[in-house]
Amino acid sequence: MTISADTSSELIHDERSQELGKTVYQVCIPHTHRDCFDYVADGLNPCTGARVWVPFRKQTRLGVIIGASNSAQDVTCLKSISEVIDKYSLIDTDMLALCLWIANYYQSPLSEVLPLALPKKYRLGELCQLPMGDFYQLALPVEEAKKRIPARARKQLELIEFLNSQNEPVAKQRLTAQGFNSTQLCNLLATEVISLSQQIKLPEKEETALSPPLALNPEQAVAVAAITDALHQYQCFLLQGVTGSGKTEVYLHVIAKILEQQKQVLVLVPEIGLTPQLVSRFTARFKQPIAVIHSSLNETERQVAWQLAKEGKVQMVIGTRAALFTPMPNLGLIVIDEEHDASLKQMEGVRYSARDAALMRAHLANIPIILGSATPSLESMHNVKQKKYTLLRLNHKALSTTPLHYQLVDLRSQTLQHGLTTTTLHVIKEHLHKKNQVLVFINRRGFAPVVLCHQCGWMADCRACDSHLTLHKQLGQMICHHCGLTQKKPERCRSCQSMELIPVGAGTQRIHEFLSSYFPSTEVVRIDRDAVRKKNSLNEHLHKIHQGEAQLIVGTQMLAKGHHFPRLSLVVILDADAGLYNQDFRALEHLGQLLMQVSGRAGRAEQAGQVLIQTHEPNHPLLNLLIQQGYDSFADALLMTRQHAQLPPFHYLAIIRAQGKVAGSVLNFLHAAKEQMLEHAITVMGPAPAPLPRKANQYRMQLLLKSSSRRNLKNVLTQLRQWLAGNKLSNGVRWNVDVDPMDLS
Repeated sequence: MTISADTSSELIHDERSQELGKTVYQVCIPHTHRDCFDYVADGLNPCTGARVWVPFRKQTRLGVIIGASNSAQDVTCLKSISEVIDKYSLIDTDMLALCLWIANYYQSPLSEVLPLALPKKYRLGELCQLPMGDFYQLALPVEEAKKRIPARARKQLELIEFLNSQNEPVAKQRLTAQGFNSTQLCNLLATEVISLSQQIKLPEKEETALSPPLALNPEQAVAVAAITDALHQYQCFLLQGVTGSGKTEVYLHVIAKILEQQKQVLVLVPEIGLTPQLVSRFTARFKQPIAVIHSSLNETERQVAWQLAKEGKVQMVIGTRAALFTPMPNLGLIVIDEEHDASLKQMEGVRYSARDAALMRAHLANIPIILGSATPSLESMHNVKQKKYTLLRLNHKALSTTPLHYQLVDLRSQTLQHGLTTTTLHVIKEHLHKKNQVLVFINRRGFAPVVLCHQCGWMADCRACDSHLTLHKQLGQMICHHCGLTQKKPERCRSCQSMELIPVGAGTQRIHEFLSSYFPSTEVVRIDRDAVRKKNSLNEHLHKIHQGEAQLIVGTQMLAKGHHFPRLSLVVILDADAGLYNQDFRALEHLGQLLMQVSGRAGRAEQAGQVLIQTHEPNHPLLNLLIQQGYDSFADALLMTRQHAQLPPFHYLAIIRAQGKVAGSVLNFLHAAKEQMLEHAITVMGPAPAPLPRKANQYRMQLLLKSSSRRNLKNVLTQLRQWLAGNKLSNGVRWNVDVDPMDLS
């Protein structure tokens, strides 16, 4: 058959019309530095939030459907989705909306944000399913079962009795914990006394009697009532309570109301070290299983916890900032403990604030959120003043009304023994004599921050960073705390060959060694990142403290929050001046929070607390304001200073950081970026070297952006990112944008 030219053009036109009517799917492919790519789905019908396999360049990559639309354009050039992995959405609409908001606000491609919402196994394409386990139950009435077992098989008879006492099938691991073994189980299976089934393994809960709720004091009762009145709507509550005032008890009472409604609860903590004790409090109060999510879990553990929450098999999730992305279809409440803590801000990759993102998640779900802290961030206190948050106060300790006694120890003209004055050592001795516990706090791990030559002044520096190496005496190593470079301690000076190398300054190791020799009859425990690297080592140290085996504790900020030491009566704070001299505008805020948090460890129960703060600035007005009038007055003074200086929370900041092996390339990149922003109504400062100008052999520089309008700053950053994506200036230069930075380093 012959087809005329006109007929041929008509056929082509019809084919194109069909192509124009096709659905185009927006697919987010992880780590491609783009939000999404367009694909068609020939014969497939994937839903939003499902995973798919797609051709990408010369590979097949996993992607997630984030949207679909009927195209009015020619789609013949688009590639087709190869395979649909999930029948149903793996990422629901609220979680997708949260990821889109984070990508938009924190100036990061969606392809970098979305992987945060998926366990690694799911990012590799594995099917979504929970692990199954062996479960056992009686297959016969108990009396008939016993008749089939020889009388001498005592353990088998005990197993029958135990299974008879249970109302549902029992997991094998629980039977093992009860002292039964596989041989006994196999024997009973062979005689058909018991039956075996495969069921989903839920988190094991210890067989302990539940603790009844504690009676609330008037302040706690007011807080609980205020929050429970708003359970069906979005509202942010700032629960400000002095250390030991019973904030956790308020959480527990409100959570009980949520669980009664068959809803789920998400609890975020800043650090892993706080999760075990919080989990134990929750486990003792509630019968519902709890999922725990943090960076110490392996990928299987994290995937199981994620899936259990998604399917509603657990009603509570406790975790660090990564737990924010846990799917919870019946979410009814979010709690953020220690909301001021800098650890809630992600410092690498997508630089999001878990606190601020949690506020958005609560808003999307239309549920209340509780921010708890003894020392709220200035941003949160400002939001209270702006009527955006509801303030709930707990001004009294739950178990003690004895006020702390603060004392500034003047270091000027004093002779120090490894960082401690004679006065401080005398006070420590007095408290130890009374069988009380003492905490010596120094926020610097290692033995000494500097090793120098007594003859010529040479110092052991990191060859990859503009920083000194820290001596770790026990390891016999010098370690850079910025890039991780490790080398042996030098035996002689590399400048003059002298062997008089002396450690300068003090870290936790040095203080621990000195106090152990100064108080030889007292057990001294050191808690820092180096001392608790091994699994369960932190719990072991804390157990020693709680049992009273260790009277003297040396630690870093790991001990500054959340821990309850009933016999602790004295806190000694060394090197408090570090926060007074720091160039970062948040340094004073962090110092005040740290001093209050550490001080709050003292004086629990019936013990009167004493706090010694060693300083070269005993007359510093803000330091005295803090210890004399409390954190609120201190925060108000800082807010006034911030307002005059046009700093957050009154103005908004962003940092553009760049690094590369060639300093000139980094500088040229930032100058070009600055040129693009000069016409906009924002302040651009720099380029300037970062506080640590060289790290891991990379030269680091930055631009500081400031604006009175959050929207203006966001628009400028969005335009800049689009411009940078279209040129080759960034070749050889790595850069990132940090919105609402926690520090300027």
